[in-house]
Amino acid sequence: MTTSPQALLIPSNAGMRVIAQLTIYNKGDFSRLRDYIDENYAPEALAFTAAKARLVEFKAIYRVSGKLRIDRIVAIDKHQALVVVEGERGDFYMVQLTVSEDYPHKILVCTFNKGAAG
Repeated sequence: MTTSPQALLIPSNAGMRVIAQLTIYNKGDFSRLRDYIDENYAPEALAFTAAKARLVEFKAIYRVSGKLRIDRIVAIDKHQALVVVEGERGDFYMVQLTVSEDYPHKILVCTFNKGAAG
């Protein structure tokens, strides 16, 4: 029996943030995604890249790639996740997400880097 990549993310605070953010993103509900960013990103992350700019980036990825699904987990621990996601049009992104160690585990880093297939 194989374990789904998403199941490997559940025990991790960072992994749960990946799942939540991708779920909202895949619904195409960018108003809700904006709220999610405002509520769940650390102030220092938003100072580096404002919520509005992050939303523009997510919309651009959605236009180019469509919905994203978790392809595989490269690395995971309690506060960091490195995940490969595949767009519905066949392109891939490396997602790096780091959360704070303290509750409520706000997102400190979230990057999407487009890469080569598979």
